[in-house]
Amino acid sequence: MLAFRAERFLGVVLRKILSLIGFAALGLASPAEAIWHRASSPHFVIYSEENPAKLQAFAAKLERFDAAVRLSRGMKDPPVGDGNRLTVFVVKDVKAVERLKRGPDTGNAFGFYLPRASGAVAVVPRATPMRSDLQPDVVFQHEYAHHLMFADMSTPIPAWLVEGFAEFYSTANVEADGSVGLGEAATHRKGTFQRNIATLPLSSLLSGDIRGGLDRLALYAQGWLLTHYLTFEPKRRGQLETYLQEFAKGRSSISAAQMALGNLRDLEQDLKEYLRKEKFPYLTLPAERFKQANIEITTLGPGADAAMPIYMRLQTRVEGSPAEDAAQARSVAAAYPSDFLAAITLAEAEWVARNYKAAEAAADKAIALNPKSSEAHIWKGRALLSQAEADTGGVTFANARGWFNRANRLDPENPEPLLYFYRTFQGSGGRPTANAIAALHYAAELAPQDLALRMQSARQYMADGKQAEARRMLTAVAFNPHGGRLSEEAQLLLQRIGGAAGRN
Repeated sequence: MLAFRAERFLGVVLRKILSLIGFAALGLASPAEAIWHRASSPHFVIYSEENPAKLQAFAAKLERFDAAVRLSRGMKDPPVGDGNRLTVFVVKDVKAVERLKRGPDTGNAFGFYLPRASGAVAVVPRATPMRSDLQPDVVFQHEYAHHLMFADMSTPIPAWLVEGFAEFYSTANVEADGSVGLGEAATHRKGTFQRNIATLPLSSLLSGDIRGGLDRLALYAQGWLLTHYLTFEPKRRGQLETYLQEFAKGRSSISAAQMALGNLRDLEQDLKEYLRKEKFPYLTLPAERFKQANIEITTLGPGADAAMPIYMRLQTRVEGSPAEDAAQARSVAAAYPSDFLAAITLAEAEWVARNYKAAEAAADKAIALNPKSSEAHIWKGRALLSQAEADTGGVTFANARGWFNRANRLDPENPEPLLYFYRTFQGSGGRPTANAIAALHYAAELAPQDLALRMQSARQYMADGKQAEARRMLTAVAFNPHGGRLSEEAQLLLQRIGGAAGRN
């Protein structure tokens, strides 16, 4: 039976491949007043109407997760540019999340995450229905685990393990004493196990033979179980690493599993017995292993408060009326001419509405209000780039390129100006310079979660005859279970250059 609380064991060492950590539990209460605040920390930018003390604690939890990831994986911690931190919007409730989520599957959205070169975005509610097993922290810890995994992925990983990892880390805990715990039971999957809603033979799980919605439920639940078991079971120590090594060599998932994990019938029986345990192993990373992150809380002004609903819609690219958003943004910017967020919101709203001259003027205003803002310079460049693409008289691709250069100097680790610098050469019809090509590849390294950007980098590597580099970029796209057409294209390209895609 799936335990509701996992037993905690100290001193368990996770292998490098298993060391991913997700978001912290939210713990945010409803605010007394609807005043927006901004928390700025080394790796996150958080907007919330929560009071500063609560927001400070939330940001500290997120940073503790990031520190735990780097500690457990032995990762370096280079400075992250302003444009490359994860932006988190904490909204009122699930209904507010649903209003910001794009696409057909918006009902019962407990939160979502958007990876992109212009800055990854997450949206989470302060409150969820009391009777729900699936809480927003679990949803975002799952998504953030994907964010971390694909940021460091250079070898193929099968679908069951991609989702198993994400489910495993979805239940991670940041405790009040500052420690971080891994291995909590996935109680949000208990119905799948207890009522046998969905089951998959181990051979189908390993091979990726997923044929419907119930199979998808089983993939998440049984992927979590197998990941947890191989992580903590002493007699299985090292087998997961061996399995991944064999898979990366080109073996099918089943063949690699038989070689590394032994008889699959025995493994399936072991998993059934493991699931019957009342408690599961648990790893605690002690608080003294982490440094306290520097967090700055800013209370936003009335102009930002008025602009925030439009700003969030633009950042999440929710479907709506661009003309209406632009009209509202104009009204807010006119009422609050000294507010930077109102100005930058107007620049983006005008650009989305294809009012490129107006977007340029709004970007000029934002630059005047904050000359050190890389974001404002990017919108100036994007407005000019769009005008150049539309053959607007007097505007050239070189004009836009200069503004992306300025944005890059202000924030060298921001991938967006690097990407658009490269695109100015594409738009002009000439071959990108070596410097522009280097900018594209560096942008893809800075924002590896943006699958479209990775694909663009891979295509450029292939055009330049650099197959090994192209293969490295394509791998994470090909094995992303949510990659859709981009994953299919990446698999075909890997097969063309002798990669390891399509092996189940």
